This record gives sequence, C-alpha cells and structure tokens, in this order.
Amino acid sequence: MDFRLQPHEEALRHQVCEFLRAELGSSHNSDPAPMPPGYMPARDFELKLGAKGWLGISWPPEYGGRGRPMREQFIVDKEIALHGGNASDALTRCIIAPMIIAAANEDQRRRYLPGMARGAITACLGYSEPSAGSDFASLQTRAVRDGDDYVINGRKIWTSGAESSEYCWLAARTDGEGTKHAGVSVFMVPMDAPGVEVRPIVNLLDRAWFNEVVFEDVRVSGADRIGRENDGWRVLTSALGLERITVYRAYVHWRTVVGIVRWAKTHGDSGRAWDDALWRNRIGQLRTEYELAELLLWRAIQLHEQGVDYRAQAAMVKLFNTEFAQRLYEEAVGLMGPYGLVREDSPLAPFAGATPHNFLSAVQDTIGAGTSEVQREIIALRGLGLPRG
Repeated sequence: MDFRLQPHEEALRHQVCEFLRAELGSSHNSDPAPMPPGYMPARDFELKLGAKGWLGISWPPEYGGRGRPMREQFIVDKEIALHGGNASDALTRCIIAPMIIAAANEDQRRRYLPGMARGAITACLGYSEPSAGSDFASLQTRAVRDGDDYVINGRKIWTSGAESSEYCWLAARTDGEGTKHAGVSVFMVPMDAPGVEVRPIVNLLDRAWFNEVVFEDVRVSGADRIGRENDGWRVLTSALGLERITVYRAYVHWRTVVGIVRWAKTHGDSGRAWDDALWRNRIGQLRTEYELAELLLWRAIQLHEQGVDYRAQAAMVKLFNTEFAQRLYEEAVGLMGPYGLVREDSPLAPFAGATPHNFLSAVQDTIGAGTSEVQREIIALRGLGLPRG
C-alpha cells in the first residue's frame, strides 16, 4: 500500500496547514496542550472549518459536501490534530451524518446535513443507558406511537456534549413484542423539546463532558424518525466501524510524542533522561507504536473506501490506539516525575498541564465505542474467524 499523498491531496494538506498556522499560531512540533476529546463540539472553530468546506468533504455536494474520497477528510482532520485544534465534533459529522446519508429520507437529509456541513448543527448520541450500558438489544427507553407522533420516556447516560447540542440521535424501543434487536428505532430529537432534561456528570478532570439525559413524555413527530420503524438496529450498527476509526485517532497524540523527546533531552533526575538508555528505548518504543497506529488507521480507511467489510480492522484501530494512548501518557507522567502531576491551573505545569490532563482523559478511551474486550472479540470472530466460546 502506498501511503504517499497524491499531488491534489498534498495541495489540500498544505492549504489546511496554512489556515491552521494563521488561526491557531501553532505547528506540528508545538508543545502539547490539554486536549479536548474528539466527541465534544467546538462551535466557533467548526463554523470556520465549515466555511472552508472541510467538515463534510466526502458527503454528496447536494447536502453540503464535496463528494470527495473519505481519505481527504482524514487528511484535514490529521492536520487539525497536529496543530492542536479541536477535533471538530467527530460524533455529528463522522458517525451520525453517514447514517443520515444512508438511511434517512430526502427531506431529512436536506434538513440536517447542510447545517452539519457548516458546523451549525451538532447532535449527541443517545445510546447508553443506566441499566443497559451500550447494549442496543437491552434498551429500555421507549417511544410509543400516538397518532402521527411518538412519546418518548427513558434515560440515557454518558451522553457527551448533550448540553450544547441541537439534537440527540436517539435509539429507543418501539416494539416490545418481537426480538430485542428488531424492536429498536432511531430518532433525531430536538434537545429543546419539552420534557428533555440534561444532568451533567463530572469526570476525573472535574469537567462535565458527560451527561445523563432524561426524556419524560417527550413528543416528537413521526418525521423525526430515521429509517423504518423497528429497523433501527440496521441503521445503528452500520456506523460502529466509523466511530472506531474517527473518534480514536493516533495523530491527536503526536505532539505529546515529540514533546516528551524534547523534555527528555533537557530534563532528568540527574542530568538528562535522554542519556539513560532505558528511557531512550522506552521513548523509541512509543514512537514505533505511533507509526503502527497510523498504519492501522490508513488500512481501515482504504478498506472502507473499497466498500469491503472492515469491522475487524476498525476494531484493531480502536483497540491499539486507545491502549497506546494510555501507555504514552503513563510513560510521560513517569518521565516527568512530580512535574507530570501538576495540573493546568498551576504556573509550574509543563506543557500547560497537558500531561496529567491527557493521562486522566485517556482512561475513558478503552471504554467508549466498545471496551477493549469487545474489540478483541470482534477481531477474533470477524478478523480471525474463530468460533464463539
């Protein structure tokens, strides 16, 4: 596989790079900074990217996109990450939008997609529940038909960005009689609808990135249902591979990789850590793992563009990248010693407190979008063809 960019791709990369240098004042080798997660919207920044046409590059032009290959979207996203920019709401444009393109009717596509391509519409994911986790087959939230409407009751948890989203991409049970998978439907629920309550959940960083969302007699139109009634399982599972390769990308960690090299060459318990062969070996291992993570990602992107089943490869991306991130920040904290624990509110914090911030943030990565155990099972079953059990 040839990973070199074609001339038109290099031109796109250069254009994005120049914009980000002017907008953010940073480069690929700038110091790491506390990193917002890829599932949180950053509205002001997204609007600027949307004005450039960089949020939905692979979408059809009639819905606000450019009709270009998906790899060009990843070229843009990589440059954003390397310059330390916000991940520009990967949930809405990388997970929800492709499902709308695939399963929604024409009116719904034209209602939602152009606004998403501009960065003006953000949606959160209403999947996990207090008693069901992320198991779609065990959903308890219900949407009951009432004439032309549905009345929704239930609770969702760990809903990232719910407090600042216009919509919730909601999975709810519409049939309790058939098989559990067959009775699920998907809705785009306005977050300002009467009966929707957002309750913040504080994480390890004392940030309310997650939320519990309560739906109490929330009335939505039948026109807000995406796809056929009770056919939500097919709609939802079509994008799990995309979630695993778009939210958990290795290149968001690049600046930490180069940052710890600079730290090791100028700091240490006695002299420079770089003079210690053990530390050089450990940093070299992390640098190698970073390259492996990128190769896994680009392989999954290529398979996706070819239209072949890439779910096992997507699971490899998610598994390796998230565990790599945890190893990287654990080593960074160890290398920096006590300074690796100083949070961003202290003037003594190196890299503006990025090391402990990102160390704590990475804890959740092996849980979201399917735990590491789930990814290993997918690889075993779909990648290696091993029998269940």
